[in-house]
Amino acid sequence: MFSKSLFKQSCKANGMMWLIITVAVCFMLSCVMLISGGGGISQTKNAIQDTIIEEELTSSVQDKALTYYEIGNAALAHFDETFTAEYTKALTAALQSGADAEQAAQAATMSAYAAAAEELQSAYLPQLVSGMGYAAASDEAKEIEGIVFYLLNPMQEDGSYMFDAFYESHGETPARYTDLLAGIADEGHAEEREQYVAANGSVFLAGNLVQPENIEKILNSLSDYGVTAEQYDAFGFSDYAKVKDIARTAVANYRANLEYRLANLKEGETVESVKADLRSNVSDSLLSSLPQEVSEALEEIGQMDMYGILVGSIFFKMAGLLLPIIYMIMASNALIAGQVDSGSMAYILSTSTKRRTVTFTQAVYLVGSLLAMFVCTVVTSLVCLNIVDVDTGLTWQKLLLINLGAFLSMFAMSGICFLASCWFDRSKKAMAIGGGLSMFFLVATMLGLFGSSIMPSIIRMEALDYFNYVSILTLFDPISIMDGTTAYLWKFCILLVIGLVCYIAGSVRFRKKDLPL
Repeated sequence: MFSKSLFKQSCKANGMMWLIITVAVCFMLSCVMLISGGGGISQTKNAIQDTIIEEELTSSVQDKALTYYEIGNAALAHFDETFTAEYTKALTAALQSGADAEQAAQAATMSAYAAAAEELQSAYLPQLVSGMGYAAASDEAKEIEGIVFYLLNPMQEDGSYMFDAFYESHGETPARYTDLLAGIADEGHAEEREQYVAANGSVFLAGNLVQPENIEKILNSLSDYGVTAEQYDAFGFSDYAKVKDIARTAVANYRANLEYRLANLKEGETVESVKADLRSNVSDSLLSSLPQEVSEALEEIGQMDMYGILVGSIFFKMAGLLLPIIYMIMASNALIAGQVDSGSMAYILSTSTKRRTVTFTQAVYLVGSLLAMFVCTVVTSLVCLNIVDVDTGLTWQKLLLINLGAFLSMFAMSGICFLASCWFDRSKKAMAIGGGLSMFFLVATMLGLFGSSIMPSIIRMEALDYFNYVSILTLFDPISIMDGTTAYLWKFCILLVIGLVCYIAGSVRFRKKDLPL
């Protein structure tokens, strides 16, 4: 069944070609893994992802700042109305009771303040929370109540103010809405109130967002992106001053543009539509301002394992197969058809060597040489993976499976080429059929790559995905391996069966056909 002399002859005839191609493949593999793993592709991917995350965080802060501003300004405007009405009633009652003007005004102020604060808490806020669709005991309801009373900073029974300590803990001078009530009847009070809310709402927002428990919640929401506490700190969103500046800038831009737009209302515009439009302009992130296709592509790239894709799908499925395919085409042709065509097969069969022995020995050499080649790529890839420091999901176990998939792909195509070599007596016919099919599969795979899911949607050409259905290399599925699914297993089995069937069929054909001896 096996001829040592014939095996040695095949090794001598094809050994140099095997060595050159193996060295070339390993060299290309090491260059790809080391250079791309040196930081280039990883840094680009991380930069895109960090930009996306930072922009979304900034947008979130801006949107929340505008929400706080609108809620706070509306609540204090309502407080003003209630305070004014209660003050008038209390002042009239005090004067009628015989109190002097100063005492009456002081008593009326205290009474109106208490009544307005009580009405704000018991009636206005529950209605506001309900109108926004939140439950009374929800975290959102507590947040709304917090911003309103923080801005009000009410006086307590002992004469202290509820939120003075919060201001002072962040190095801010305590703001008290009572300081604005003396001029509540003045024409410029509304503007003064809006400025007060804009300035102090950002303090409350920044102070809350930099609390450790809130940072932890944000990090949990970013866990899918792999954002660490160190990365979050690097973005600057744990820095009170930066968050406050983002919030203040957003509100300032909103107020300036709102004043201009309301002074120049266009036909069909309303105050609410203008506010909604401005909120969108101020708080939308970079991704939101880009065309949908571009933003989706950036998000895809940010979430992709670019290193794993480059090594697993692009190299091992394309560039890493090109030279082995060339070797496999030339070797399989030389092992059977080439010797029949040159007449050397007549000499081999003139000895005691049987046809079955010839096909088995040559098949063993071809498969063994391909296996040895991929053993070299396994060693090379594992060494390179151990050297590089790159953020990737590509582990040594997955790398072994990818190498196995590449070998099985070559095993299947070598079976096709071996079958063609056994089938035809002329070397050119065997190379045309076996080699032609192999190169067609490779080219189809290259074209199909641009229609596959590993390409961002902005450059993906869906029509090219059809090429993936005409190539057996599609059965080599690095994406499944990278994702940790088991879909690759049955595909590996099919590749194995294709190779075995072709090798067996080739052997049977060679034994039964008439040779031009």
